[in-house]
Amino acid sequence: MENNILLYNGKFRRFGNKAYDWVGITNGIITDAGYGDSYVNCMDSYSEKEDISGRLVLPGFYDCHAHFVQTATKYISLDLIGCRSYSDIKDKIEEWIEKNPRTTIIRAFGLEVSNLEEGCYPTRKILDGFTKDYAIWINSRDFHCSILNTRAFHELKVPLAMDGVEYDDKASPSGRIYGKANALTRKKIIQSYSPSDRYKSIVELSQRIIKKGVTSIHVMEGGFEFYENDARDMNRYKDQLPVDINLFYSTMDFEKVEEMGLEWIGGDVYLDGSFTSKSAAIYEKYNDHEGNGELYFTQEEINEFILKSYEKNLNTTMHAVGDRALECLITAHEHASSIYPVSSLRHRVEHAELASDSQIERASRIGLIFSMQPAYEYMFGGPGKMYERRLGKRYRETNQFRKLTDMGIVICGGSDSDLTPIDPVLGIHAAVNHPVEENRVSVEEAVKFFTINAAFSVKEEKRKGSIEIGKLA
Repeated sequence: MENNILLYNGKFRRFGNKAYDWVGITNGIITDAGYGDSYVNCMDSYSEKEDISGRLVLPGFYDCHAHFVQTATKYISLDLIGCRSYSDIKDKIEEWIEKNPRTTIIRAFGLEVSNLEEGCYPTRKILDGFTKDYAIWINSRDFHCSILNTRAFHELKVPLAMDGVEYDDKASPSGRIYGKANALTRKKIIQSYSPSDRYKSIVELSQRIIKKGVTSIHVMEGGFEFYENDARDMNRYKDQLPVDINLFYSTMDFEKVEEMGLEWIGGDVYLDGSFTSKSAAIYEKYNDHEGNGELYFTQEEINEFILKSYEKNLNTTMHAVGDRALECLITAHEHASSIYPVSSLRHRVEHAELASDSQIERASRIGLIFSMQPAYEYMFGGPGKMYERRLGKRYRETNQFRKLTDMGIVICGGSDSDLTPIDPVLGIHAAVNHPVEENRVSVEEAVKFFTINAAFSVKEEKRKGSIEIGKLA
């Protein structure tokens, strides 16, 4: 039985400053559309009719980069987003204990160091002062740092000699852990949620994001700082959810990806770190730190991985934040494309927050898609904020949406949730109102980041991403 509906008296936005006034939908597909009151000639063929009273209608939004399981479990954990001081953290922990007296470990997410008036993450001893009766584990908003009290150190059995364990001036663990130690601890925490709680939180999140206009989402699951089963769970659950799921498994293991029948490999595999943790790989030194970040792979390793993906006809994407990491990835693609010059593959880079003019030109030439998070500029951009503290005057060169667009780069938009919320309207606002005026784009260009460009990035532009006859409604 056909399910058809006529929506009329609206503004169904198309690209190029055009808009239909009405559309007809049959079994979820746009089968007719037009202007003015021409719909009156076909009204009788629709079982449902709705006057939408002049409202604006856009294509369903994509979010092209979200850590879905991580974000979902936030709803059954302590949320520290918004904390401005250690006192705020203490208050939140005490409230959590009061509401969850049977808890044995406090799992907290979302702590942003640049928001803290103390200017640094709390230490193990500070957390011990909040409570010694419960294990406390806090993860930074960018996932790259965990902070534990003494009880959590013991219960999670953190190897004290492991790379990433920070020590204080008395050669005692400070409570802050990074790198491999952080990855190990995060995996233990994520595994501690019951399967039923994980599934319920995933369903709840998928229902929440529909209210934000999101109908398709690219989920980055598994990998270095995450739980491998997250990727398998999302692959199993994806057809049970009310949003379309594109799974990006954060692995370089070709057998795992092929076994699951995926078209993309790499996901959010880290080539470097983040600006928040001062681990993004850049050419110049940090403004507030002696180093210039870290590359987690050699050029030879990335060359080999990218070339093999071309050979196996797999699309790739990898996490590259700084210009030094981006150089490594572009170089690898240039090498592979010189051997396989004709390809239907669509390769992406995740984040690409700091790119030089030369890198943009070269990336455009080989068709590299930039999967970016405009809300970073809302959170971190502009004078006095994190980008300026880390990069000095180079903050003006972060997320150059205008230049990237003008030089032919296809940008698809995401959130990196739960670093920023799954909220494409916020991303559109951030791209249009970039704190550096010359980096701003128009509203239509920003909408494309989260619609047709996003669809293009996963080869879905023929059936999604714009309001046109023959596409999904």
